[in-house]
Amino acid sequence: MIAALLAICRPYYAVPMSLAYALTLYYALGGRMAGEWASAAVSAAALALVIAAGYVLNDVCDLASDRVNAPWRPIAAGRISRRAAAVWGVLLLACGLGLATAARLEFLAALAAVAAGLVLYDLVSKRLGLGKQLLVASLMTSMYPLALAQAGGAGGPRAATLPVFAAWMFLTAFGYEVLKDIRDIPGDRAGGGPATQVQRRPRLWRTVAGGTILAAALLLVAPVFLGCGWIYMAVASAAMAAAAASIFLPVRRAIMAVYAECFLVGVAATLDPLILGF
Repeated sequence: MIAALLAICRPYYAVPMSLAYALTLYYALGGRMAGEWASAAVSAAALALVIAAGYVLNDVCDLASDRVNAPWRPIAAGRISRRAAAVWGVLLLACGLGLATAARLEFLAALAAVAAGLVLYDLVSKRLGLGKQLLVASLMTSMYPLALAQAGGAGGPRAATLPVFAAWMFLTAFGYEVLKDIRDIPGDRAGGGPATQVQRRPRLWRTVAGGTILAAALLLVAPVFLGCGWIYMAVASAAMAAAAASIFLPVRRAIMAVYAECFLVGVAATLDPLILGF
């Protein structure tokens, strides 16, 4: 039961996203973390709980699709009831927002908006058409306004990189979500509802996803001119290569390549200030 409750939270998404938020906060503060470590940890934990809640509630709402696309997930596999999962998701959401009251008021307000967006996505995503991918991209990119809300603005020599990283994240998340929707076509059709554009023309949208991901990867060069150094560029080059490779890979492997790209960008953006300083 405990293993099922943890698995349904998708920690391989929730934890990296909260760490990416913490890194963004570090950039926004210009590395001046004295007196900020506790609030940074609290706000990152609050975000992780809210993201986990979003994934739990998504599995509750997508049971019909998951029985085809992901029958190993806890609800679809019968390891946890749908009702118990719903209670768990609401509890995580409440705990995340409750924890956020210990952070800045601006962060709490922004996180509440993100939580509302996640719940909206879980409830109506199948009826949003192209808005589904745009909403996911917006939610993924929300770590940047969340970090700015907690930091009270952005300063320091690398602050100018944040809009670039936000644009990269939005485009990459959009392409990534399109790839996932192509992968999930069998289950989404089994779940009923009108056919989406992606379902009707998967080959076209595979091209759109690849082009968007590649265009986003090209943006990763810009931070070198906005404060990042050679260590960032060395690791980011591998991330760009992963993005380029995703265009030629089967959909499932392409999804893994884009995940690897995001991981490498995080490593690049972390190592550069740690080694070279701000």
